Amino acid sequence: MLKFIQEIGWRGLISNKTKGTSEIFKRKVNLYSGFDPTSSSLHIGNLISIIISIHFKNYGHNVFFLLGTSTSLIGDPSGKKGERSLIKSEENYFYSRKIRNQLFKLSKKFKIPILNNNWNKKLKFIEFSRDIGKYFSINYMLNKDSVKNRLRSLSFTEFTYQLLQAYDFYYLYKKKKCVLQIGGSDQWGNITCGIELIKKKNKTQVHGLTHPLLTKSDGTKFGKTENGENIWLDPKLTSPYKFYQFWINLSDVQAKKLIKIFTFSNKISISKIITLHERAPFLRILQNKIAKITTILVHSKKTFTEIYNINKILFNPNLKNILSFLSKKKLFLIKKYIPCKKIILNYTKFKILDLLIIDKFICKSKTEALRKIKFNSLLLNMNPFFSDYVITKKDFLHKHFILIKKGKKNFYLLYFKYEV
Repeated sequence: MLKFIQEIGWRGLISNKTKGTSEIFKRKVNLYSGFDPTSSSLHIGNLISIIISIHFKNYGHNVFFLLGTSTSLIGDPSGKKGERSLIKSEENYFYSRKIRNQLFKLSKKFKIPILNNNWNKKLKFIEFSRDIGKYFSINYMLNKDSVKNRLRSLSFTEFTYQLLQAYDFYYLYKKKKCVLQIGGSDQWGNITCGIELIKKKNKTQVHGLTHPLLTKSDGTKFGKTENGENIWLDPKLTSPYKFYQFWINLSDVQAKKLIKIFTFSNKISISKIITLHERAPFLRILQNKIAKITTILVHSKKTFTEIYNINKILFNPNLKNILSFLSKKKLFLIKKYIPCKKIILNYTKFKILDLLIIDKFICKSKTEALRKIKFNSLLLNMNPFFSDYVITKKDFLHKHFILIKKGKKNFYLLYFKYEV
């Protein structure tokens, strides 16, 4: 059991842990990881907590996923520059159902039960203040980073969040014998609150373990309520193809780090993969390995296989000639995954500029389109074109499709449907 802490350690999955955490793994332990439904989907940052949970499960420990339906109504201030917008009850129900469905797919596969902290909704303010609040001094609560960093703008509502999460740990300790909570490094303050409560209320030492946060290229974390684009687990928010491409486009530095975090290969296997990659980095062996594992885990093996085959077609250096022989079935498969715009055919000729800016699907403006045409950054069926080019039916693939490539990596499909 002690090998487990070494296992997740070399993978870079430990940011912080309480003193004595390693010792508890001499035996089987019960632990949990929480997910607040503050949006309709989890993202790849959450995937780290899920993967650590799977590692725990694979080593024989009892793991629970906790869906924070009630705590999401309050909002965790950790890592936030401003106050969260409070979620309405109908949004809360919708988000909880969506995220539970995402967790269920993984919980079913790895036999990890999903719990819901709706027990907090039964708490009464006076009793909660007397039974739980009395164990925390104001000074203790003010010293949490999530409070100190926003002392002037923090509402009482957000201030109480740490007590509610502490109560979750206490409740799961009592009901499920959980002695460990895991989460992202931004959850350390909330986790230690739970440890403090159980220590004072039950004279028992429990533990916490956090993992580093996954950050974007600009250094900000992936988050359900963060600004900017995230990589979601929901295929409607981030298409499986785009999800796959995110991993394929990792830099070599990122890939060498993330292959330890997002795959289950052992240390020897990963070392061999890194060596093979360094001998022929243009093959992107590391990136392909991570993309395969994560796409299968989040979506399915069938989805991965289809995307892999599409990728081989789209990034084939001979794509221009391949398009002439591509079957209608293959085009419909490509349509399933890459961005596709349906256009009703009510006349036979189209100005290329009009198509490029329709609904801002490919280009946001005529200026952008003209600039990209000038530098051959836009290709029509892999052919360069002039800004005054007029599309006719001879440009269609199987009478319905036109493939547009934008830059080095982005593909769009225009699907022309004849008006009846």
